[in-house]
Amino acid sequence: MQTPSGERPALDVLKHADRYKPNADDPEKAEYFVRVVWLDTVSDSKAVNEVGLFGNQNTVCQPTTPKWRHTVERLKTYFPKWEQVTT
Repeated sequence: MQTPSGERPALDVLKHADRYKPNADDPEKAEYFVRVVWLDTVSDSKAVNEVGLFGNQNTVCQPTTPKWRHTVERLKTYFPKWEQVTT
């Protein structure tokens, strides 16, 4: 992580690092960082909530199975910037 004193390992600077260290070397239990670029957002009052949409309790997941298709296509109608290219 970038800190005022330069780049340092996340497990040296995170507030709750002690919670993550015991599993850091276990690929099945380790915590992972995922970069997120928000292309679009909506207020809580406009949150998308429809019967039939697929959800996953994981914070981040990749929609690859066929059951995701309906959900992804539906969400594209709510978030028109979905294909905006970012670097």
